[in-house]
Amino acid sequence: MQRWRRTVRIGMLAVAGVVLLAVAVPQVASGIGLTSLASRLASLTSCSSGGSSGSSGSDSSGSTCCSGSSGSSDSGSSGCATGPGTVTGAVAVTGAPAGTAPNYIGAGACPYVDASSLAALCPNPSFALQVNGSYTLSLDPGTWVVSGFYEVNAFGGAFLGSPQVVTVTSGGTLALDLTVPYAKPATLAALVKVTGLPTGTTVQTVSVLLCPAGSTYTADPAPITCVNGSDYFPTPGPTSGTITLSGLPSGSWTAYPGYCTTFGCVTNPAAGRQVTLTAGHTSKVRLTTGFLVPPQGLVNATVTVTGAPAGFNAAVGVTACQIQSSFSNCTGWGGQAQGSTVPLQLNSGVWEITGEYYAPVFGNPIPGPTELVDVQGGQVQNLTIAVPYQVLGTAAGTIKVTGMPAGTKVTSYTVTACPDSFVTSYPFLSCVSEYSGPGVITYGAANTRRMGRHVKRLSVPRAASARINAYSLPTLTPGAWDLFVQYTTPFGTFYSHGSTKVNVNAGQTTTTKLAVPYQPPTLGDVTGKVSVVGVPQYSFQAGARACTTAPVAGSCTGEVDAFLGANSRYQLDLAPGTWWVEGVVYDYATPGTQTFTTAPRQVTVAVGSKSTQNFTVVA
Repeated sequence: MQRWRRTVRIGMLAVAGVVLLAVAVPQVASGIGLTSLASRLASLTSCSSGGSSGSSGSDSSGSTCCSGSSGSSDSGSSGCATGPGTVTGAVAVTGAPAGTAPNYIGAGACPYVDASSLAALCPNPSFALQVNGSYTLSLDPGTWVVSGFYEVNAFGGAFLGSPQVVTVTSGGTLALDLTVPYAKPATLAALVKVTGLPTGTTVQTVSVLLCPAGSTYTADPAPITCVNGSDYFPTPGPTSGTITLSGLPSGSWTAYPGYCTTFGCVTNPAAGRQVTLTAGHTSKVRLTTGFLVPPQGLVNATVTVTGAPAGFNAAVGVTACQIQSSFSNCTGWGGQAQGSTVPLQLNSGVWEITGEYYAPVFGNPIPGPTELVDVQGGQVQNLTIAVPYQVLGTAAGTIKVTGMPAGTKVTSYTVTACPDSFVTSYPFLSCVSEYSGPGVITYGAANTRRMGRHVKRLSVPRAASARINAYSLPTLTPGAWDLFVQYTTPFGTFYSHGSTKVNVNAGQTTTTKLAVPYQPPTLGDVTGKVSVVGVPQYSFQAGARACTTAPVAGSCTGEVDAFLGANSRYQLDLAPGTWWVEGVVYDYATPGTQTFTTAPRQVTVAVGSKSTQNFTVVA
């Protein structure tokens, strides 16, 4: 299935090694991703003046500035009056059994407010992992609480050492070695149950978010000190499952239940339960969450074509537009086989949903009736759409460019037809066009025609007697259409101003002669052939490039490139002035692409001028 436009944003979340599609639910829930203090380090590199973020802290005066973190080369904040200072040193784990090697060791820092700052790690500390035996924290000037930490595994919690209160000065460096006493890890077994599921909604995953004392989860994103895990159901359907989290420090934690459905992944901040973990033991907790209504619903649309002749098997699609006060939010899916189901995940509200089939060979959509659907968050609806087969009409004729100077030739024409209502109702993919000119390397053989917008040109052989300025669009629905003309000459592509209106009747051909005035060029042309010596056949790409100054050591300013077309010639369309033109070959036969060029030639280009420059490139 091809989706030509989609306004719903989808996020990829890795849950227990399985990739899920999830839509974030704001305010009442958060997406579920496997996180830990260490594993989230790379994502905490942004902050702004006057607002906090995952890598920010507040100095003793209460102002908020950006602290550096490993993974970000910027250690200061443009919103701070003074630059950061540095705390650096080594972190050692003491008293660990022989062979113990924590996966992560580092140091974290929280702003010092009062004595309570020493009781627990703040929800979003600035921190850095130890690399080659040392850590480096970049912190804004002020008073900070710094602690060493280690983690047993990527999804466990942080074991902390004794907090140290330090004063950081702008531009200063403070040496601070830290220790963390080893402690046996604890384990949590959480039974998560989901209740109140709407009919047709199944649970794909249950999860638990575990936050230590001092870190309360209220909304997405969760504090970086929290960890989580999930239980994926290979066959969706169960409403409960058990998640085991290991490698956790002992102490007081709060466990929050979560789950994933077709509508995305959420965690319920109102259903958390406190649990005390004991070193070396497994604690158990039962968590229950009701269904949280997401902002989107699911419409399963099945499209069929009725009344079609035997053997008709055109692809179908769906366009959905949400009715809003000032504009329509439209999205579409296309390329499905008839009778298959297209799942539409749509925001809550009233939608106009239209089925359509794509007329061969141009692929323009033939719409059916519009259905009004009231989409409710968390609800699944099934919609069957019957699109009546239509006998189409043809717009045909010839194109003439008037006022063309002697000696100037048109190299191709494109005629585009759009429904007369296109501007006001904007039916996506409604326009269809035909290209009738010489082939190029991108589009294949000569005498090709172009399909509708958003799709590639399709090769349709012309009759032997057909002229380049003849057009034929045989897949138009009955009614009024606007015809637009585009033509090319050796000096570029030109578009008609305005359109010609035609009325198309079912099963009939409407013949119209189109005339557009000649438009003088604004560029000049440099054309020619490029021969290649010393490179295996089919292992290179050849062409020419033009520079606004003489190339130096392969460096080209104001570069304009043109590669060889199907006729083994290149064409550079250049603005008036002096250019340096050279043949160029990109050799893909050897490891790493090699570039070979000829000596550049100085060429003067005037408006409407033509110059031939042939090159032989020796590899």
